[in-house]
Amino acid sequence: MKRRSPLGSGLIVLAGLAGAAIALYLFLTPLSGVTGTIGALIVLAASLAVALGGLLMMATGSAVWRWLTVLGILGTALAAFFLHGWWIMLAMLVALVGVVLAGIGPVRKTQGATA
Repeated sequence: MKRRSPLGSGLIVLAGLAGAAIALYLFLTPLSGVTGTIGALIVLAASLAVALGGLLMMATGSAVWRWLTVLGILGTALAAFFLHGWWIMLAMLVALVGVVLAGIGPVRKTQGATA
């Protein structure tokens, strides 16, 4: 069985967690413009979902998770744009770079059962 290096997936997880932390800060900080709004909570949950997608990509190596994670990244970036969450958009750009690295990274062989 062949697997890609976990570097790209790890970058996605870190970017997703960074986006969630920034969204939580915007949600809790007074006078941020989105304090206490449902939109900030949606971006927080979406950023956590991106991090989960990175973990699932790392665990399975499946292309399905890669495409679902890309859709999550793009949706989160769009929602952050509407909230003027520029730092969250930057975190999602870093996550997108992680998806590219996960797709083109070096392949390593793992031990599997021989038939």
